[in-house]
Amino acid sequence: MMKAISLYIITLLLLLSLGSCTRNHGDIGIWFGTWHVERITASDTTVDVEGDYFFQFQSKVFRVSLVSDHHQVIENYGTWEESEGGNKMTISFPDPNVYYIDMPGLEKINHFTVTKATSSDITFTKTDTTGNLYTYHLKKQP
Repeated sequence: MMKAISLYIITLLLLLSLGSCTRNHGDIGIWFGTWHVERITASDTTVDVEGDYFFQFQSKVFRVSLVSDHHQVIENYGTWEESEGGNKMTISFPDPNVYYIDMPGLEKINHFTVTKATSSDITFTKTDTTGNLYTYHLKKQP
């Protein structure tokens, strides 16, 4: 009787663990998770920012957040799409009413070129509407 109950509990736990999902709509590779924006440059000059920016990717949802020096969090949500070859990415904020995070170079629609992509470091560039070239260096958070 105890073996049957133990087998039942083990089977139930196994089924529950198989049903859990942390990546909606499949594997998105190295992008999944939280990335700290370590450095931003504009035309090869480091941009000074107050606070810390974080990018988060899941499914097709993108979140950018700013954590101020006083631990206040400002966030904005959009969508992201990676090109088939993986070297291009578009991040856009479809609702102009919630586009309010002030991040150097970030606009309503952003077309990035991925120049480095590993499981721990990502670098991508974009040119804004005024012609400035921005480079973003990201580091994966645990």
